Amino acid sequence: MQYELLISAIAFSETDDAYTYYESQSPGLGDGFLKSLDDIYYKLSHTPHYYSFINSAKDLRDIRVKKFPFVVIFQIVNDRVLVLRVFDSHRDPRSLKNL
Repeated sequence: MQYELLISAIAFSETDDAYTYYESQSPGLGDGFLKSLDDIYYKLSHTPHYYSFINSAKDLRDIRVKKFPFVVIFQIVNDRVLVLRVFDSHRDPRSLKNL
């Protein structure tokens, strides 16, 4: 079964910010970041239940982005995967309280 992937506005904005930052550091690095995210999105659309819960309510999960300090936080609702955040793991995790 393939799941529909929906990306929140904040996750899209975080992705755009990270891409812009990485491209400013080294041309092509932002493209590498997007490629890593594409790989994750493929995995999430096929096997989202593989990833562990990150909260006590057991409704949020995450997956780490290879080679970059980010995690993708998502939720499975029926046949959809909702990407809530593309979170920079160097940031204060308390900012995730209101997911």
